[in-house]
Amino acid sequence: MEDVKNGILKYLSTFQTGVKVYDERIEQGFSEPCFFVLIIDGAQNREFNRRYMRTDSFDIHYFPDPNNPEKRRECETVADRLYEEMEYIQWEGSLYRAVGMKHQIVDDVLHFFIDVNVHLLRPKGPETKMRTLKQEAGIRG
Repeated sequence: MEDVKNGILKYLSTFQTGVKVYDERIEQGFSEPCFFVLIIDGAQNREFNRRYMRTDSFDIHYFPDPNNPEKRRECETVADRLYEEMEYIQWEGSLYRAVGMKHQIVDDVLHFFIDVNVHLLRPKGPETKMRTLKQEAGIRG
């Protein structure tokens, strides 16, 4: 899921000029406005044979400009734009689709939640080959 996270980070770095993007580790004294991307949950389910579905949930924090008197409105504007532009996440030729998008604004900080489903195909294991076959035949009667 690092590919998905890297795709999100790359997209957010071009989202708005002058807005920093932090990954998991947030520095003390970070500059606002900024984004902070955090993987909050992950799961994997076996679907059929060697096929699996992996789901990761991301929380994209947006800290608005501290000098803006309308921080909540700024957060709502960013959320609207994220809804429009985060449906597909691209990284190194792969395209991932975000599902289950939602947001909330808590203490003038936007939390934009997305889930990303990735289909995985495990490689085939070594097959057991038949070594010898002994066959006997006879006629009845």
